[in-house]
Amino acid sequence: MENEPKRILLIENDGGMIRSVKDAIEQDARLRFVGYLTGRNNLDSFLDEHAPDVALVDIGLMRPGEGLRVRLDVRDFEEGLWIIARIGEVSPHTKIVGFSNFFADYPDLPKQALDRGADALIAKESGPSEWRAWSNWLRSEINAVLDDYWRMRPEVAALLQEQEEERRESQPDDPLPLTQRQMEVLGCLASGDSDRQIAQKLHIEEGAVRGHISNIKKRLQLRYRWQVVEEARRRGIGDG
Repeated sequence: MENEPKRILLIENDGGMIRSVKDAIEQDARLRFVGYLTGRNNLDSFLDEHAPDVALVDIGLMRPGEGLRVRLDVRDFEEGLWIIARIGEVSPHTKIVGFSNFFADYPDLPKQALDRGADALIAKESGPSEWRAWSNWLRSEINAVLDDYWRMRPEVAALLQEQEEERRESQPDDPLPLTQRQMEVLGCLASGDSDRQIAQKLHIEEGAVRGHISNIKKRLQLRYRWQVVEEARRRGIGDG
């Protein structure tokens, strides 16, 4: 039902952060903390049982079996990135948030997370240092993701824009950072099709169409549907 609390899953292996996130979420009647995982183990069954509305995924997770042998000076983000992609495959309705301390230190990481399927990025260190204020900040970020008005930090957006401009210069025949399905949806959208018409053309559900449009807006860093249509037509996409 619409008024039921939104279910939040956390995938994190730092005990202190798990407690902080859990406590923060439990202070918001609109949100419900359904549990946490420390890695990929039991991921599919958890998603099937709890159907989370939002998954916060720590991208800096250790891979299975690494334990204390991992070198702290070498960061491998593949485990967190794999989990992001897997959630997108198993639970398409779940909004996936890349949750990390490393976006500023590893400039390619935001794009990698978005390319794997993250809908939003929350940098743990961006919030206030005082816990109560940080708790309020985290809840506001999660609610922004749920309500589709989340906007990435200006410095991350600028970095992604710079990377995208470099990519376009080197790959002029690949103008947009979208998946094939997203390009199909964009073409229909630019041609003036409604969500229902797009769903019928592509043989998918209307909810999936809306999800694709939401992801397209995030990838293109646009806020409104008309901006997406305008950008697509500017690039010669669609026949509108």
